[in-house]
This record gives sequence, structure tokens and C-alpha cells, in this order.
Amino acid sequence: MPEEAVARIGWFIRLRWLAAFGVLAFAVVGHFLLDLKFNFKPFVVISISIALYNAAFLLLADKTRQEGKWGDRFASAQVGIDLLVLTILMHFGGGIENPFICYYLFHTIISAILLPWWKVTLQVLFASVCIASIAIAELAGVVTHHHIEGLLSMELYANWKFVAVAVFAIITTLCVTAFLAASIAYRLHEREKQLAQANTTLAEQDRIKSQYVMRVAHDLAGPAASITSCLQLVTLGLTGPVPDKALDMVQRAQRKSKYLGHLIKDLLSLSRIKAARKIPKTAVKLPEIINHVFEELQSRVAEKNLTLEQKLPESLTSVYGNQEAIHELLGNLVTNAVKYTLVGGKVEVSATNTGDEVLVKVQDNGVGIPPEALPRIFEEFYRADNVKAEAVEGTGLGLSIVSQILSTHGGKIWVESEQGKGTTFSFTLPVAG
Repeated sequence: MPEEAVARIGWFIRLRWLAAFGVLAFAVVGHFLLDLKFNFKPFVVISISIALYNAAFLLLADKTRQEGKWGDRFASAQVGIDLLVLTILMHFGGGIENPFICYYLFHTIISAILLPWWKVTLQVLFASVCIASIAIAELAGVVTHHHIEGLLSMELYANWKFVAVAVFAIITTLCVTAFLAASIAYRLHEREKQLAQANTTLAEQDRIKSQYVMRVAHDLAGPAASITSCLQLVTLGLTGPVPDKALDMVQRAQRKSKYLGHLIKDLLSLSRIKAARKIPKTAVKLPEIINHVFEELQSRVAEKNLTLEQKLPESLTSVYGNQEAIHELLGNLVTNAVKYTLVGGKVEVSATNTGDEVLVKVQDNGVGIPPEALPRIFEEFYRADNVKAEAVEGTGLGLSIVSQILSTHGGKIWVESEQGKGTTFSFTLPVAG
């Protein structure tokens, strides 16, 4: 069954625990507080029975879900057994006189949500047969009627007119409820399918767009690198003396060309991740990648006199992912931390095992992020105002790349920050194996 139906069946099983408790609570409250006269023991037995078979359903649900064998037969069996137990409960609770007979509606609605329309029809038919059978059997004296003294002043189960009207009313109510609920559920399912198809189409269009951007960025990378190299030759004086005013203009152009090169590189990375339907993954050792990232940033760290630390347990589990992508992920986060930490500051990378995931944190005591900017930091080309005020260069794509990489790896990322005190980026990656 679809994941939504699996979730609904799980919800159905959880709800049954409340039903088991409710039966017992009704018996206790009615017998001891409301002073109703009825046989107490059957209600206790029914309550325990509901709890026992619900525990069996819970175990069976875990097993069938792991084996990928979820199906509507499992839901049909649950609804059918519930209807049978509810009929037994109605019998010991006064039969057609019991006001809780309206609880058959709950299972009708649940059937309409979980099952195909023809199976809903069968469940409604089964419920109708159960209601009519117990009412007629008590009316004819085939089975003993269990009257709840103190609830009704007179016994109505022997009045054939009342029985006929009550059975007709509850059965027609079940039929109308089933029709309306099934119609609404069908329309919602169709709407979900349309939205799923629309999402698939949009994702494919976004992938095609990313492929186009990747080709354009790739074509621009070569000329941009050539421009930067030529300008560098001029600023180094290898092409001859340059007047001071002209040199200043060339140096400005060189800075812009370097920024253009970084922008093209980030566009290529982001587009490549978006355009790929899937990427190859293996077991990846995080300590090796973190050491490589630290080595690449040594010159920047030395310039700002920063302290660069890592806190990793000796038994850190390998993660399952693409080594180059995870290197880029950590590289972007640590580079940002170094970039936005003031002189003499500290950047720390830590990791811990958390069951089937590895939790990694990149923490700094830098400029921080304003609260109003936090919801948008993973948007493409977005840069917080305090970063712009500090005149720190950046393309605004680094965190978008990080978010996309984690999305392809099934990981999560979140951020905690206080302006002027620092930022902590935390993310998870699945463990290998």
C-alpha cells in the first residue's frame, strides 16, 4: 500500500489501544459510579481481548512492513474483527438498546479511508448483518438479552416496531456514511496522485534546467579563468609597467573576475547535484575528509590567527555517501566558519554516533546570523545583511549546495546562531551498512 495508507493503518492500531481502555473505563464507571446493573465480567474479558489481538496486529504490522507486504487484506481483517468484537460488546451491553451502537460508524469511515470501495461495501454489509442478527436473535429469544438496569426505564428489545426502525436507521446511516466517506477519500486520493505527478514533473523540469545551467556555467568557466590569468599577468608587472590609475582599475577587474570564477564554480556544483538522478555512494570515513579540509584552509586560518579544532571519537562510524560530495559539504561549512570568524577566533568540528546516523557539528564564535535571516540562509543567492555590512565576499550558494548534498544523502541540517556570539551548523548522515 502507499506510505499514506501504511501510516493510517499504524494510526488505526494505536487508536485500538484507546478502545480497549474505553471499554474497561465504561464498565468501571458505569458499574461503580453510575450504579448501572449489568454483568461486569464480559466487559473486562472483551477489553483484555482487544488489547491482546491489537498487540498481535502490532507485531504483524512491523513484520509485514519490513518485508514490504502491506496490503488492504490486513486492514480488512482488522476492521472485520473489530466489527465482530463490537457486536459481542453490544450484545452484553443491551443489544439494540445500547446507545453506543453508533460506534459502527467509526469503522465504516475507517474502511472508506483504508479500503477499495467494493471492500467497503462488504464491510458495511457485514456490519449490517451483525446488527440485524443480534437484534432479531434477541427479539425472537434465540439469545439472551442482557439489559442494563438504570440506563433505560423500559426494555425495548422485545418491541418489534422499535427494533425494525432502529435497525433500518442504523443500516441506512452506515450506507450513507460509507458512500460519503468513500467519495471524499477517493477524491482526496486522486488529488494526491495529481499532486505527486505535478511534483514529479516539476522535479524533472528543475533537473533539465539544472543541466542547462551546468552547460552554460561550464562554457563560461574557461573564458573566466583566462580573463583572471591575463589580469594577473598585468598586476604582477609581467607585461610591462602600468600607470598607478590603470593598475588600480586592473586590480578591481581582477577581484571581480575571481568572484566570477567562484560563482561559476558554485553554479557548476549546485547544478551538477540537482541534475543527477542519483550519485554513487560508498562507506566514507569522516576523519580523513575533515583532515583534508583543515589542510586546505591552513593559509586562511594562519592569516586570521584562528584556532581550528576537531573533536572526534575513536570509534566514529563510517557514513554512507559520496566522498567528493561530503568533502564539498564539509568544505563549505568550515570555509564559511573561517570566513565569518574574527581574528583570533575559534572553529570546531565535532562528530558523534547516534544510532543509525552520525551527527556532525561545525561551530564558530564569529559574527553570527540575525534571527530574521535564519529561515532563509539555505536559499540560493541569499546573504544576511550583517555579512554584507562586514564586506565579506561570497556567492550565496554555499549553503544551498550543502542543503542539496544532504538531501541526496537523506540527511538533515539545522542551525543555531546568536548574532555577535557565533553559529553552530548541525547535520546528520546515515551510517554505512
